[in-house]
Amino acid sequence: MHSRSSEPPLVCASVLHEPTWTEPNDAVTEVLRDLRLVQSFYCHSELSAPWGLSMPAEDHAIFHFVADGEAWLERPGAEPIRLGLGDFLLVAPGVAHAVSSGPGVPCRSVHELPYETVGGRAMLLRHGGGGGRTVLACGGVRFEDPAAHPLVGLMPEVLHIRGTEEGEAFLMRHMLAPMGSEALNPRPGGATVMLRLADILVIHAIRWWIDAGADDRSGWLGALRDPQIGRALVQIHRQPEHDWTVAGLAASVHMSRSVFSDRFTALVGAPPLLYLTRWRMHLAARWLREDRTSLSDVASRLGYESEPSFSRAFKRHIGVPPGAVRRGRATH
Repeated sequence: MHSRSSEPPLVCASVLHEPTWTEPNDAVTEVLRDLRLVQSFYCHSELSAPWGLSMPAEDHAIFHFVADGEAWLERPGAEPIRLGLGDFLLVAPGVAHAVSSGPGVPCRSVHELPYETVGGRAMLLRHGGGGGRTVLACGGVRFEDPAAHPLVGLMPEVLHIRGTEEGEAFLMRHMLAPMGSEALNPRPGGATVMLRLADILVIHAIRWWIDAGADDRSGWLGALRDPQIGRALVQIHRQPEHDWTVAGLAASVHMSRSVFSDRFTALVGAPPLLYLTRWRMHLAARWLREDRTSLSDVASRLGYESEPSFSRAFKRHIGVPPGAVRRGRATH
């Protein structure tokens, strides 16, 4: 897994033309289909200046959307960033930060402030000194099994989509509009709407970053963009049950076995068959945990000749038997 430190600490949408990532079967679209979000929560925040909210480092990503007024983002070691009306911000897991009415304003931990529960996973927060008004739609999204998907570890600390810009953020702007409307005019069922919108917006923000904002052409992102290695990754994600060999994958993308193996390993960080096995085990854990699929069905769906051979591979890579995951005693 590549470290997050190799990526720029901030990515901001500066949009001048139409999006280029609309092809339904490209590598980015295919791999993003496998990036799943779980356990979202939402907080509608009505704030009056001066106000400041401190967010400790968490194991989930945090989003902020400015529905009214303005806010400022502050992080240790970084310059404050102004957030204007309509701005959408996604802060990666593990990044402590604060949002406030202005740089240097004292901040209180969000965990210390009283809030009102308005739904199972939705809250209402009112805080501040009675001055100028800001309305934030905030929340958290946890990535399913983040260790299994390379994108999570590669995310920049902050993704910033400005509400005033056009072009590449065109689709994002149209999705942010209903979020702003819902935040300013809460209605019955609004919390559920906001949770669903947040999930979609997070995925599209990551998609924009991959296509337009991520400059690194090496590593896993470089592999995804590589015409041949990217196509091989798509085939692995799309057909994990296939009896892939290194030679077969190489032939499918019109490369020699040795050149393909060397380039795949250099870009992805793992040899082709090890990557394939890791992906199979990630899918197996998901099916066992969520769908309660039988071990024999999982083994068959992933192309294993027998349940015992699948079980041995699963325990070797995950660290526990598949039955433990199926019974809910493991969280991989």
